Amino acid sequence: MQIDDGHLLIEDLLKDPRKFDEDGCAYTLLQKYFSGLPVDTLRPLLRSENVDVQRVASFVASELGNKASGVLDDAVPLVDSSDAHVQWYAMEVVAVCAKGNHVEKFVCVVGMLESANGALRRLAMRLMMNADLSQLSESQRIFERRGESCGTHEQALRALVAGEQADPAVIVSMLRHNDALVRRYGAIAARRLSQKYPELSSQIESSDDPDLLKF
Repeated sequence: MQIDDGHLLIEDLLKDPRKFDEDGCAYTLLQKYFSGLPVDTLRPLLRSENVDVQRVASFVASELGNKASGVLDDAVPLVDSSDAHVQWYAMEVVAVCAKGNHVEKFVCVVGMLESANGALRRLAMRLMMNADLSQLSESQRIFERRGESCGTHEQALRALVAGEQADPAVIVSMLRHNDALVRRYGAIAARRLSQKYPELSSQIESSDDPDLLKF
């Protein structure tokens, strides 16, 4: 019955996506997935050309955690969506599911450090702060293969991959750098090393960079 109800909800979503979203039915649909509705049924919704359908589907996927691994490939393109809500949810799906054989897909989250949207930049920072070392290492290798134009990412990721072996003086210099992207990397590194080097947090708090102050 739960599965049947889920299919009926999907039909309602496709009939009137805007009303479905505004009525808060996305949460009801999410419960159906927790109750056994196959995650594969999200795939055509994530691939829909209707942004409201994508928004509902990406929200549901983001709430499913690693249960959404089956639709990871459908979430990755949505990181480049024209809708900030869809981008946000897609980034969360990728951060949770891009692991193991799919770890290379995490690089699209790293790329969002350069988003024109401040909220999405800071989300990328938070997701990278909590990322597995394998996700950061593979992203560093990808930027290295892309060449000189990605040098800032490649070099800054090295500092994150170094982990506790990183020189705190290097992190401080990153936090004070004139390149905003480098400062964001510095803040991520400082947060990841906060237990070993708690003094780095004060460097973030004394910054006049809004991304760092809101991080």
